[in-house]
Amino acid sequence: MNQPTWEDLNKLKEEFREEQRQLKEEVRKLREQITEPIKVTRVEVASADVERRLDNHAEMLKEISQKQDKFIADVDELKLDAKAYTGDAAIFKNKVERIEIDVSTIKEDVGTLKTNMEQVKTDIGTIKTIQNGHSKFFEEHGKRLNLMATKDDIATMATKDDIARLEGLIKQLLQQKPNE
Repeated sequence: MNQPTWEDLNKLKEEFREEQRQLKEEVRKLREQITEPIKVTRVEVASADVERRLDNHAEMLKEISQKQDKFIADVDELKLDAKAYTGDAAIFKNKVERIEIDVSTIKEDVGTLKTNMEQVKTDIGTIKTIQNGHSKFFEEHGKRLNLMATKDDIATMATKDDIARLEGLIKQLLQQKPNE
């Protein structure tokens, strides 16, 4: 069953009140039809006509009673629905309050993250500066390494033994020249 809205509840209340008003009006009219008894010595009433009218009134009272019972049942059901809506509203309110708390916490966390990101940006800037210094240092170091002899360069260089042999040869050559 679809849950009735407040508008539906109010509409049913209004219909109920209108039916009650109509019932009261019908009862008032019925009471007005009753007159003071007149003493009659001789009454000639068609009993069929009286019975028909009484049957009509009984039927009308029965319909009124049924309508009133239906309205009472509807009002009771609406009361139950209203209680359920009240409970649902309390639950919804509780959830909204928790969401508000969560949003507040998230706002605080975002503020903290912004502050932390500013510090991270500063740290990254410092690291970049240091890396630029290191880059220059390694560039200079690379130039110095290029000026240094390599393993291949050293392999072609003379050793102490080679130098000692050359010294010996030069001495021999120097000694031979003046004698000649």
